[in-house]
Amino acid sequence: MSGYRDWWNKFINQDRRGLMRLVVIGGLGLLLLGFGSFGIGKSSPQSVPHPHLFGPTQALEQQELEVAQQLSGVMDKIPGVTHVSVAVTLTRSIQSQYVNSSTGGQGTQPVVVSTNSGQAVVPFDQIGPLVGGVVIVTPAARRPAIRMELSLAAQTLLSIQAYQVLVLPT
Repeated sequence: MSGYRDWWNKFINQDRRGLMRLVVIGGLGLLLLGFGSFGIGKSSPQSVPHPHLFGPTQALEQQELEVAQQLSGVMDKIPGVTHVSVAVTLTRSIQSQYVNSSTGGQGTQPVVVSTNSGQAVVPFDQIGPLVGGVVIVTPAARRPAIRMELSLAAQTLLSIQAYQVLVLPT
């Protein structure tokens, strides 16, 4: 302890130039930390699970249950993981987009084609549900390595960020 104290006293009394550099660099660091939170925030990427897994008319709650069941099925296959319960919160259900055509001055209308079985609207794209968060509960989550694997699996399967996943032991 005495060696540190001697060094500090020598640094303060004899190396004024080094002390000023240290103070200026520390001040610049604090200044950058303070101003680093200003500006345009970067939002997390939108999560889009595979849209073909869901029907366009299903209710949001039904889609949440289906995603949770699929996740639970995958996580049960991870070695050392048993009795997995998964809850998923969706903030948007699946959305279908259709090809539009202009009909005179009346605006745009979906394109309808005639088929042998009647008329059908021409689909353009389907946007998957937006995942708000996932909670995973299993006895295996007592082990940190398993907890990390479960979190990474949910992030990968649903294209979500780590802060949207909570893994808890039972």
